[in-house]
Amino acid sequence: MAENERFLLAVLAERSGAMDEVAGWLRPDDFADTAHAQLYRCLGALHHRGKPIDGMTLLWEAQRRGLLADGTLTADQLAGICDGSGAGNAEWLGEQVMRSSLTRTAAASARAIRALAENEALAPGRLISHALHALDPLNDARTRWQTTNDTPGPTPTPPPAPTAGNSPPGRVHAALACSTPQPSAQPPQHPGALPGVPPARTSSRTPI
Repeated sequence: MAENERFLLAVLAERSGAMDEVAGWLRPDDFADTAHAQLYRCLGALHHRGKPIDGMTLLWEAQRRGLLADGTLTADQLAGICDGSGAGNAEWLGEQVMRSSLTRTAAASARAIRALAENEALAPGRLISHALHALDPLNDARTRWQTTNDTPGPTPTPPPAPTAGNSPPGRVHAALACSTPQPSAQPPQHPGALPGVPPARTSSRTPI
C-alpha cells in the first residue's frame, strides 16, 4: 500500500501530464501515509495553478507549506520520491491507492456504526440519522471509484409479453370472460315506460 503511494507520487512528480490522469477523482485523503497525502496536495496545488511539475517545483511547494519545517515530511522522503524512478502508469497506480482507501473507509464506517448501535441511550431515529452520516465518506469513495472504473453494461432485453398465440386458447377465453364486466340483470320494461317507474297495472274489467 505505502509502496503504491510512493510509486504513484514519483510518477506524478517526474512525468509531465500524469496529474491529468488522476486529478479528477483521487483525493489527498485516499493516501494512508500522512506525508504522502501532503505531497499529493502539493502536486494538486501546482496542477491547479498551471505550474510545471517536477522535483524542484514539488520541493519548493513543500517548503512553502512548511512541511519540512514542521516535520511532516523529511528531506530523505522527498529525495526518495524525486529520484528519477517515476516509471509507471499513473492511472493504474491511482486505482490501487483508491482501492485501499475504499477498504479503509468501509472499515471506519463499520466501526462508527457499531459504536452507535452499542449506545443504548441513543433513540432509534437518532441512531439511523447518525449511521447515515457515518456512511457519507464511504458513499463518496464508492461514487468516485465507480465513476473511474465502471462502464455501463448492455441493457437487458425484457421477456416477451404473453399473447393469445402462445397461450392455451381455453385460458385466454377464460381470462377474457373474467375481465369483461357483466351487465346486471334488469326486469323487463313495458314499451314506452320510463326507467325506474313500474308499469301501470292493466284492469281486466270491461269499461261501463
